[in-house]
Amino acid sequence: MRASNRTRILDAVLKLIERDGVTGVTFDAVAAETGLTRGGLLYHFPSREELILATHRHLAEQWEAGMREIAGGAAEATQAAQRHAAYIRTSAEAATRVELLLMLESLNDPELDALWRDILDRWAPPAPERDDAASLSHFIARLAADGLWVHEAMSGQALPARLKQRIVRELIGMVEAQAAQPRRRTRKPG
Repeated sequence: MRASNRTRILDAVLKLIERDGVTGVTFDAVAAETGLTRGGLLYHFPSREELILATHRHLAEQWEAGMREIAGGAAEATQAAQRHAAYIRTSAEAATRVELLLMLESLNDPELDALWRDILDRWAPPAPERDDAASLSHFIARLAADGLWVHEAMSGQALPARLKQRIVRELIGMVEAQAAQPRRRTRKPG
């Protein structure tokens, strides 16, 4: 099945961002990347702002669809450990420099920030609000997966596949091991 021109345009924008950063996204650059005319682009996206917003939405939808596939269902239909494992696996194995760049860019725009924040709130292990081992373990695994993602995005070098797989297994193990144990509160000395 052929991709629609709209999808072709959005995929081309992602390639441009990967290569040139967000500032490299111009109608002329997108036209050159897609082979479409500037008028053809303007038909789908009347302004650069609408093009960038649609790109964020397009990538966020792809990112969440990947997590749904890994978890075996929507965030609302899965257990915390399944959601968290899907987030960790996606961040450590499939997340790209483009997602990182767009998430960072979104911090300056409330609408874009809300888009990404909504997904993170559904899938990523939150910072622990109480003193329990499972919440802490899930959050540490998230921090490590995010760190791996940032490391690869900033260094431009992927870790060797076997090492990366081992790290991901360890992180998923942190989530699954804690999920299998009954929750206990740690008492504060006192």
